[in-house]
Amino acid sequence: MATEQSEPRPPVRSVLDRLAAYQPGRPAEADAAERGVADVIKLASNEGPYPPFPEALDAMAKAAAGAHTYPDASASALRDELGRRLGLDPGMVMLGSGIDGLIGTVVTAFLEPGAELAMCWPSFVSWPLRAQLAGAAVVRAPLRDDGVFDLGALRALVGPRTRLAVVVSPNNPTGGAVSHDDLVAFHADLPATTTMVIDEAYFEFLPDGGHDGLDILRDGGRVVVMRTFSKAFGLAGLRVGYLLAPHSLIAELGKVRPAFDINSVAQAAALASLRSADAHLDERLAEIARAREALVAGLDGLGLQTLPSVANFVLVDFGTEERARAVNEALLDRGVIVRPAAAFGAPSSLRISVGLEREVERALAALREVLAADD
Repeated sequence: MATEQSEPRPPVRSVLDRLAAYQPGRPAEADAAERGVADVIKLASNEGPYPPFPEALDAMAKAAAGAHTYPDASASALRDELGRRLGLDPGMVMLGSGIDGLIGTVVTAFLEPGAELAMCWPSFVSWPLRAQLAGAAVVRAPLRDDGVFDLGALRALVGPRTRLAVVVSPNNPTGGAVSHDDLVAFHADLPATTTMVIDEAYFEFLPDGGHDGLDILRDGGRVVVMRTFSKAFGLAGLRVGYLLAPHSLIAELGKVRPAFDINSVAQAAALASLRSADAHLDERLAEIARAREALVAGLDGLGLQTLPSVANFVLVDFGTEERARAVNEALLDRGVIVRPAAAFGAPSSLRISVGLEREVERALAALREVLAADD
């Protein structure tokens, strides 16, 4: 029987030699079985700690009965509702399989060998991974000291080959957000050959007065705004994201969008979530903000260094990659799963998602134990 080590390398693209596969957060069930821990909490993947809205659960159950037929390829009911709520023509809305799926669509449409994607780093790893897979170059500016995209440094990298300038805000894994005025000024200063993408996966967590990429789009700017139902709406397992862009860009992106990429159950859940958001979303966001404040206060009390975050996660710097690895392993032994941030460009850090109050308390207690054992 052939083993993995003895099999010849398949004739795949040479660019794959330079890429590492995306590593998702560890499944809680697998970690519990591997380590023999009965009760595991997962604070690793920035999922919302709450289930879908009741209306979404009802819609999912009803839609499941029709799963023998293909879904609406354009997700027209969901697209129309998004357009209505956002004050946009539905023709400026495109749905996709989470923001990751939409990143693939945008990169496929814009990037090729000889082109560039510019962004700041550390940040969301799917952007450089997809760009490199397309054969494009990735140029990276450092973040500001507070973990926010340094738009001045990013603008300095934009050149004649830069097709996409990506701004992730709030930034993953740091949690910091650019200001609205800075974002507008950055877009206005870009050359006509560069399209700005604003990755607003954590848009709902922004404080009052935070940026809104739609303002640029409504003013006629060439911009792609990306958002998701995975975080605040609690639909991470269904993979529903959307982007907002001028009609001309939507037409081009439609040429490379995968067919039937949002299943009918996911469409129904997202539509019901939108229609019931006014009854649930503000309360949910307030609870997450309170839990984040408790997490940050607890981390500060342990003498740990964190970056300011407006999102549903906090980045903690442990000084060295070796110490971050050791703390992560010790937390896993105690049934607490967090996210090593090395793949995001922050090897000495761990990212901790905001969970329920009891989960935050347990994570802090486990960290207290781990740090005490270090002394």
